[in-house]
Amino acid sequence: MPVFLAVLGIAAVLTVAVFVGVRVWRNRQGRGQSPGAAHDGVPARPEFRELGTVASGRPRVTAIAWRPDGARIAVGHVDGSVSIWDADTRAELLTGRGKSQDAVDSMSWSPDGLLLAAAHRHDHMTVWNAASADVVWELDSGDVYAVVGWSEDGRSVKTYNGEEYYALWNIDNRACERSWFVSIAEQGEVVSPDGRLAAWESMAEGRWTLHRTDWQPGPGDESEWELVGHRGPIHAVSWKGDSSQLAGAVQGGVAVWSATSGQLVRSMPVERPGDVGSGGSGSGASGSGAPRAGVTYVSWSPGPDGLWILAHLDSPTSVVIDAETGQLLAEVSTRDRGSSAWAPISDRLATIGTDSVVHLYGEQSK
Repeated sequence: MPVFLAVLGIAAVLTVAVFVGVRVWRNRQGRGQSPGAAHDGVPARPEFRELGTVASGRPRVTAIAWRPDGARIAVGHVDGSVSIWDADTRAELLTGRGKSQDAVDSMSWSPDGLLLAAAHRHDHMTVWNAASADVVWELDSGDVYAVVGWSEDGRSVKTYNGEEYYALWNIDNRACERSWFVSIAEQGEVVSPDGRLAAWESMAEGRWTLHRTDWQPGPGDESEWELVGHRGPIHAVSWKGDSSQLAGAVQGGVAVWSATSGQLVRSMPVERPGDVGSGGSGSGASGSGAPRAGVTYVSWSPGPDGLWILAHLDSPTSVVIDAETGQLLAEVSTRDRGSSAWAPISDRLATIGTDSVVHLYGEQSK
């Protein structure tokens, strides 16, 4: 009997050892998994990659704009035409042309996605029916420098004159409803997605301040506060989709602040593109020894999760990093600061590449 019990004991010990060994092996394997792999029941963060291109072989691309639902993307061309593409299939749906043969500089979809307005160089605006490509209205005016949005009812196009005035142009009565003065300081404000806060760069270059848009703080609250905890200038900021944080372009990387306190949350170094995926982490340790990049502009992906941040570099390239860890996920082709746009309600990114083709990026399953 004692021998039998001893054998059982040894068998039990061996069983436990094998179980523990398999567990440790699985954990070690998990550490080497890609960002898109699940681990111990924790939801995986999706991988970010290029999905494809649109407008290849067409006249040079000069502007892009997403439809509000993210299902279509409008592409403006150097010859004054616009083309509309399906974001999923990347198939061209239609092409619109008006009188102007000047390049499209800016575009905006109406809130319902039925109309598309474009500003051309040399003070011209064209409004198309986005389903048929029929021209709804064309306007020549020195006050039309850029199309910047629409009225809430979708019947008036909002334009900017390039200096300090905005205007609303009603497409039904073909007239300017009103125009109003907006100071340079107000133009520089970056309003939070929920509309409650705004960030602006103070006269001291590179210092940013937050304030409540209603300017009416509660008892014991401040009406404005500064982004603090980082040394050096902040070149530009972008809000997280839930309005809880801001990302800033800083020398050598991206910094993130709390919106409610202005305190620095984390700093994430950004390296010049090399081996994509070997970038740094939130702790700042990357180990690759690559020179730090000069980040000039940032854009946080929309949605409350805010998975990714686009960092535009002082070169014809941008990178997308993980918003939590700073891990370098992808090198992105961009022509200039205004040549990229996140889809309004998804994590898809469109850029005008240096090859004058529109590149689409995002989660592979989308």
